[in-house]
Amino acid sequence: MRFPRLTAVLLGAAALTGAARAAHTGFPPISTTGASLPGKPVFTQLVTPSLADAERFYGGMFGWTFRDVPTSHWHYAEAMSDGRNVASLIERPLPDRPGVHASWLVFFSVADVDRAVAEARERGARVLAPARDVPGLGREAVLSDPEGGTFALLHAVSGDPADDAAAQGEWIWSSLHTPAPATAAGFYASLLGATPYSAAGDANHFVLASQNFARASINPLPPRAGSVPAHWLRFVRVADIAAATAKAQALGGRVAVAPYVDHDGGKVAIVIDPTGAALGLLEWPDDAPAETAK
Repeated sequence: MRFPRLTAVLLGAAALTGAARAAHTGFPPISTTGASLPGKPVFTQLVTPSLADAERFYGGMFGWTFRDVPTSHWHYAEAMSDGRNVASLIERPLPDRPGVHASWLVFFSVADVDRAVAEARERGARVLAPARDVPGLGREAVLSDPEGGTFALLHAVSGDPADDAAAQGEWIWSSLHTPAPATAAGFYASLLGATPYSAAGDANHFVLASQNFARASINPLPPRAGSVPAHWLRFVRVADIAAATAKAQALGGRVAVAPYVDHDGGKVAIVIDPTGAALGLLEWPDDAPAETAK
């Protein structure tokens, strides 16, 4: 997806490492398929300074419900949508310095986390949290790509969610914004076992595909982004983009990018939650998965 303007939301490496290292006593499975879909975004985690504020906002926005999960370090909760696990939320204090905000972290499926981490390092990535096993979830690692985009890798023990159409209130798309789109496309394609192709014939916009599904887009940072590093943005499907942005404001969030129609026909907006985390909203026109159409 292309964005006419962009609000950068960054999360420091110290905060991410703390989130990734939280000691879980048990984790609900993200699916029951038993199948692995390398290259697909399969999970999302929010690191926030206020779990209560985040739960109030996302519960009001999407009807998510929350289940506390005991950990040895931080307050932690699982978000559910219609009985399905859609995200995890972890509360921890964030460093009081510019550029460190609450943020959503996207997890990509890989067949072998350790091998992928080794390849990422060889290609210039930085490891923020080394590979580790999370009971009930699988093996994960958190990295920063060569341009600074933070992401996670996951091999889920229960398998990856099936390629079904996203329901309202569920994640539907992922987008990277980076100063080097072509370089990033090569990096992620190799790392995730995906195929990159130019979006709508534009050499500065790419789509990553795997298993015959488009999985994510890679886009250039806008000219006025300045020193903003690369970053990933996740999108939730909504029924009415105007109503959703109004609701976000009523719940204490703010609109960073007002609704507009993107080149695929979806209506898009970007909002910032009350704790400072950015997320995209997408009003998709039909019941086909956005990944199929793209």
